[in-house]
Amino acid sequence: MPKARVRKSEYGVSRASRPRARAGSPRHNRKYISYLLRFIVAAAALYLAFRGENFTEVFEVLLGLNLWIFAGAVGFYVIAQLIFVARWSLLLKVQSIRIGFWPAVRLHFLGLFYNNCLPGATGGDLPRAWYVTKHTDKKLEAALSVFVDRVIGLIGMLIMAFGCYWFIPEESREGGFNFSFELNFFRRLAEYKSVFIWLGAAIAVVIVLLVSNSRGRNLLRRGFNIIRRHGTSILSKVKDSIRIYCHKWPAIVGALLLTFCCQSLTVVAMWLVASEIGIDVPAKYYFIFFPVSWLLGAVPISVGGLGIMEGWLKMMFMRVGTMSGKNALALALCQRLIFLIASLPGAIIHLIGAHLPKDFFIDSGKPAE
Repeated sequence: MPKARVRKSEYGVSRASRPRARAGSPRHNRKYISYLLRFIVAAAALYLAFRGENFTEVFEVLLGLNLWIFAGAVGFYVIAQLIFVARWSLLLKVQSIRIGFWPAVRLHFLGLFYNNCLPGATGGDLPRAWYVTKHTDKKLEAALSVFVDRVIGLIGMLIMAFGCYWFIPEESREGGFNFSFELNFFRRLAEYKSVFIWLGAAIAVVIVLLVSNSRGRNLLRRGFNIIRRHGTSILSKVKDSIRIYCHKWPAIVGALLLTFCCQSLTVVAMWLVASEIGIDVPAKYYFIFFPVSWLLGAVPISVGGLGIMEGWLKMMFMRVGTMSGKNALALALCQRLIFLIASLPGAIIHLIGAHLPKDFFIDSGKPAE
């Protein structure tokens, strides 16, 4: 009789023996309260986005979309994700980490699924950073590559948005779209001085309580010992990794160029959909509004930025164009639909365990670590 395939957990034991948070425990309750708050924010944001619009008319616009155009947009977005993987693979190779392109693809789409479909606070970067450590002995360097990959992506979005804004003719800005803000750092701090005072007082009280009893002193001593033992090694590895990235600056420049390529492909995909819907807005605005919407969607206050991204896109496109709210909202919903469709492979990867290396299974040819 063939032996069942049992997957090892992250702790080296079977999933069945992994300790889980009990129903009703504080950890369990906090998790579901966080989920509930995210769904509430998403529902409120969607309500504001749809306010004043006729649901039937919005969905008629969506149903009238040419399926070949929509399929082409999905294809452009998937190709953009493969370029994202190439960028991450380049950053891994800088650290002499080679996990293979297709394992990296599977990990990336798993992270995409977490980002777009699940309400967790960590998004897709933390699972991607966690599981990539299962593919290499350079665990800290591999996890750091995910962080560097995210930073380069954010920098690329900001450069694209502000660069395109800068090159838009002045008369176009005055006609529809303009940034205006005033920043006074010290005055902003002064407005919240009471918050800082109370925060400092709370920290001081906690420190006094810890120092004033033996249990607290033992806890502090144990914490300092752990930091002294492991902190120096971790900081040394992080420092070495950052030094390698700085010395291999052509790879960083290449990663930034790949960022522009993949983000531009996504914007082109949305421009194709918008042209089919009938939105007549200069192409430069797409390279401002969509990157900013992705930045807003990365803020962990909603489920994958649901409602927040849609509200932003509707407001901005109506401000610079003459289209109706239903068309602008239909475009924003198309972006959401493309994200969800492209995330489905990540769900399959998660279910079949394809994001894990072969030696993560007890009955594989090699013993699991």
